[in-house]
Amino acid sequence: MGTILLFMALAHQMVKSSLAAGEEIRLVNGTSRCSGTVEILYEGQWGRVCGQKWDIDDANVVCGQLGCGRAVSVQSSVHLGQGSGGRPTWLDDVGCKGSESSLTECSHGGLKHHDCLQSQDAKVVCSVKHNIRLVNGSDLCSGRVEVYQIGHWRTVCDDIWDLNDSAVACRQLGCGRAVSAPERAYFGPGSGPIWQDDVACSGSECSITQCPHTGGTHNCHHGNDAGVICSGVVLQMPSLSTNQSYSALLQGEEVQLTCTLPSRILCNAVEFIFYLNGESIMTVTVGSSQPRATLTKFKMDASHQGSYRCLYRTLSNSQAISSPYSNFTKVVLLQPNISLSPPNGGMFWEPQGPEVVRGHSFSITCSIQPQYPGGLFYLDFSGSNMTETKPAVNHSASFHFPVAEYTDQGNYSCSYVVNISNWSFRSANSELAVTIRVICLVSWRRRMNRKPSTEAGQRECIDNRHNREEDNEEEEDYVNVENVCYQRGLEDAKKNEKEKGHSYGKSEDVYDNEDGNTQRNGVSGGSHEKINSEDDEGDYVNVSA
Repeated sequence: MGTILLFMALAHQMVKSSLAAGEEIRLVNGTSRCSGTVEILYEGQWGRVCGQKWDIDDANVVCGQLGCGRAVSVQSSVHLGQGSGGRPTWLDDVGCKGSESSLTECSHGGLKHHDCLQSQDAKVVCSVKHNIRLVNGSDLCSGRVEVYQIGHWRTVCDDIWDLNDSAVACRQLGCGRAVSAPERAYFGPGSGPIWQDDVACSGSECSITQCPHTGGTHNCHHGNDAGVICSGVVLQMPSLSTNQSYSALLQGEEVQLTCTLPSRILCNAVEFIFYLNGESIMTVTVGSSQPRATLTKFKMDASHQGSYRCLYRTLSNSQAISSPYSNFTKVVLLQPNISLSPPNGGMFWEPQGPEVVRGHSFSITCSIQPQYPGGLFYLDFSGSNMTETKPAVNHSASFHFPVAEYTDQGNYSCSYVVNISNWSFRSANSELAVTIRVICLVSWRRRMNRKPSTEAGQRECIDNRHNREEDNEEEEDYVNVENVCYQRGLEDAKKNEKEKGHSYGKSEDVYDNEDGNTQRNGVSGGSHEKINSEDDEGDYVNVSA
């Protein structure tokens, strides 16, 4: 039994030391700068503190550690924000006396306890007011020094008051550095009790109450009230960065955004606010030992796309001041490029997308920016179960269609998948609409004194033909029309021609030779139908598919 207890004690000490070595603590999603859910950082991950047995003494340690003053109230149920949200529980059964300077100095039940209810997060509400103020100054950061104690604001005697004392007061107030330490009631005499005499700060303290002093006795009057003039503070723009090298990411990749101060703000809590597309999504309060705040890690998906930025807030003589916004950091889902190319021509670009001539070959190419090695491309065809897969070669893959048919018409989508360290990550889909079309090329020749019997039928087919004079010389015109044109042209030709023929990819010239006999010659790319075999002037329809 003694061995077990000794082992538990050693384990607790090891946990305590490992936490304290790089301890960071923060408040998340509170209703004010010094309120929220308590979280601590361990092994690079933020985790919760269980709210079981959480009391005002525990909260006072957290408030003091963050520079937030005394604890006003505590909660151990869902009151500020939500529950744990799947975060690990790093500390349980915390038992502070209230005098500790750090939460890890308190007794606790060790790490990774899972018997804590998800709703029982440890939460605190701390006072945001300092126990020090400046009175009768020309701005927020100058005036007579007064300290709040036992229900009264009390002045400070100026015996041995110097720049070190002023530096501590300015730092505690969030007013920058000390410019001067005025004496002899420079900002006017106060009233009421006097707090201390012979205050002797070293200049490194965070609070004037931490400095050596006489312990309550003094030989001063209000003509000896001390004052300070501080430089004031202008908050500089923070920087926002991400753990990823690229802004375009695959679904499932882990993203972490960090807002960093341009310089440390000593002895005061700092509240960071993260924004996505202009909307506040998370607030984080950290202590002065932490010059940065991290947005909780998330797995990339469509809901996390957008432009992120941050700012921070602190107090200057009990007045909240805000920094400018940080730089924008954009995070989007990676999309492959999808394109269509015809190796031997036969494609038209229309406003609605590419159109491929039936019978021609074409290829669809998917490509991705070179962020990842290897991977696979998936080509999906809407309206069917067809999915083709090809490995990425030089970050692209081509899918070939040897003969375009009507069944190839529709919407294609391309996606990219890569496996990294046993994790599978997928891109968003890129889509392409493909249309298969037939080109009708109708031609005619007309000579002088031509019989107009077939021309009327062709005019039904050709809507945009040019006006022609009745007595011009021999001419030849070509007009592109839809497939219906081809059908109408043949209907007219059938009335005057006994021999007919048509096939895609092959055509014939049908004409009368000098002997009056009908002759056909095969012609690639279309079919030529004899319109009127009795007319020696060689009128014909050329339909090319």
